[in-house]
Amino acid sequence: MWNTILFDLDGTLTDPKVGITKAVAIALDHFGIQEAPDNLTHFIGPPLDESFPEFYGFDQGQVDTATEKFREYYVREGWLENVPYPGMDKLLRDLKAAGKHLMVATSKPKETAVKILEHFGMAQYFDRIFGAPLDNQEGAKKVNVIRNALSWANSAWDGWDYSGAVMVGDRRHDVVGAHQAGLPCIGVLYGYGDRAEHENAGADFIAADLAGLRKLLLFETEIVEGYLKSFGKGWNLEAIRAGNYRQSLWAPSPRDGSPVREGKEARAAFDALDYDTAYIFRWGFQEGVTGAGVTARVTAAQLDQDEGADVYVVGRDFSWAYVHTHEDGWMGPYFCRLGG
Repeated sequence: MWNTILFDLDGTLTDPKVGITKAVAIALDHFGIQEAPDNLTHFIGPPLDESFPEFYGFDQGQVDTATEKFREYYVREGWLENVPYPGMDKLLRDLKAAGKHLMVATSKPKETAVKILEHFGMAQYFDRIFGAPLDNQEGAKKVNVIRNALSWANSAWDGWDYSGAVMVGDRRHDVVGAHQAGLPCIGVLYGYGDRAEHENAGADFIAADLAGLRKLLLFETEIVEGYLKSFGKGWNLEAIRAGNYRQSLWAPSPRDGSPVREGKEARAAFDALDYDTAYIFRWGFQEGVTGAGVTARVTAAQLDQDEGADVYVVGRDFSWAYVHTHEDGWMGPYFCRLGG
């Protein structure tokens, strides 16, 4: 599904609260404004040149001075007060093992982002780290950071598929920037943006915690793992994993007693499901009823209308999956119970 994943840094990979809020408090104190660091978490994520005018009405001269004061503290010791989110290292490791390309797209200066990720041993997982050029407000906008990442990927990876890229971030700026660059976005709630912020910004998916993010990013892997466990006795699973799973989705034919149904039976089994919510994914950019996101109900007939796109519908608990594709060589529509 998603072969390339762009991550925001602050509030997504690491928790920067202590260092950033202290640095902002010091910058504000220069102007005679006293604020407790705990009241300044809204500065986490957006570029400083947007936040100082938005929250304190600073003009450009004041923004420049406040940014300088912020950096004096942050560059000296604030960056060391980051804390990686528990479980993030394992998620990144598992994504790389599944064959994903990983990049960082942050509005933080690139040099600082690299230093933080190297300090915590996470830089090794990323093909490239993209950040804001120093003293370049236009370059710090999230859409431009993302576009730089996509441009690099397009030139660096022969045959790279733009339609398989997604942005992950914790603030509305990540969602808006991703959409402006033509990417879907997963909003995470363990950072500093709440559900309302992500919904209002139009996030395509929302992950409440790291476990939810893992399921979204590795859903194809989980589908195939469950499929193979119930269906692929005697297969060389390591070889299939090394091939990034995708070919295994259409390779076998159902056996007696397997939970996999094809064609009309798959459509009937899917339509008979009683579910309140499910994740819906697309492989391809065709417009139709299958826009990625969360759906209450969708029918096999509706999925048939999305010509040219491969469509995955997965239960929110990942206990079942329905896949419909129009590509030659696939099994066609199939339905698979994964447990639960």
